[in-house]
Amino acid sequence: TVTVPEAMELMIPEDQAVLLFQSVRELLMNAWKHAGTGKAAVVLTYTDDQLRITVSDKGAGFDLVTVAAAHPTSGGVSSKFGLFSIEERMQSLGGSFELESAKGKGTTATLTLPLARHRETEVKVQAESPERSFSSTLASILQPPASRIRVLLVDDHTMVRQGLRAMLESYEDVQIVGEAVDGQDALRLAEKLRPGIVVMDINMPRMNGIETTREMTARYPDVMVIGLSVNAGDDNRGAMIKAGAVRLMTKESAVEELYGTIQEAVKRK
Repeated sequence: TVTVPEAMELMIPEDQAVLLFQSVRELLMNAWKHAGTGKAAVVLTYTDDQLRITVSDKGAGFDLVTVAAAHPTSGGVSSKFGLFSIEERMQSLGGSFELESAKGKGTTATLTLPLARHRETEVKVQAESPERSFSSTLASILQPPASRIRVLLVDDHTMVRQGLRAMLESYEDVQIVGEAVDGQDALRLAEKLRPGIVVMDINMPRMNGIETTREMTARYPDVMVIGLSVNAGDDNRGAMIKAGAVRLMTKESAVEELYGTIQEAVKRK
């Protein structure tokens, strides 16, 4: 459910509107994946100097202290639930991101953004014509610029692919062009979609990531493969690099490092 003030006439810069849209979408993805209720609420309130959006659910929840303690070297709860990019985005806008949760009592995430005083470069969102303004905003957000990095995700676990998609789609210069469930599916989609980057799991049925990487880089030399594995030890790393991958990283580190790795690979290319 979405709740906004009646007769709302709110003006914010378009780049801020896009970041808010992406952040709310990512929070709803988390609620869908982890709350276990199938329900969530989005509430928008604002004053002259502050915009506040809450995304909440009454689902499973989690203990913030316990989760943070269990992941002390990877950004704590922000890393576990893919929230680090939201926190970064809000801080870059001068705003804040707060998270409240408890086991069995649901989760509430709050985005707070200071509203600019100068309106010259801002866009107007008019509540009196929601269909037109909402559809035009979506069109401007979702239309992929030619400069976007085209990424194909390959993993046999649906939840892993969805998590990677949600995280990468929060960046404006990345376009997820497809998802493959195994190596054979990846080769088929690479032929059809011609991605620039392929994020490749190692352990998959029918055709594993090492074999697929070797075949893919032989067929399409311009494709850059970034490998993912629970075990990124020397043997797996050496096999993936030999097969043609630019790097092998752990799935745990991907939340924090995958986007940066993609950028580095593109720059080197």
